[in-house]
Amino acid sequence: MPAITDPTLHRAPTDMIACPDPACAAEARIVDRWTFESTNGPVEQVKTGCERGHWFTPTVDSLGLQPVPAKASPSLASVS
Repeated sequence: MPAITDPTLHRAPTDMIACPDPACAAEARIVDRWTFESTNGPVEQVKTGCERGHWFTPTVDSLGLQPVPAKASPSLASVS
């Protein structure tokens, strides 16, 4: 596998969880995370894939995981 030289392609390490399929006992990896805006605030989604080939895109809340903290925007920084 070639080395990644483009810093924009760097990804954080994947999280290991149980497969979201209740009938599957295999380990799954979180391979991607993103946030959708909603009227009740942001909703973080993840893409999971397990060793047996199941793929799901559940919410972080449904898996009982901790959301990734949002980065502070410079426009939200306090002004002195």
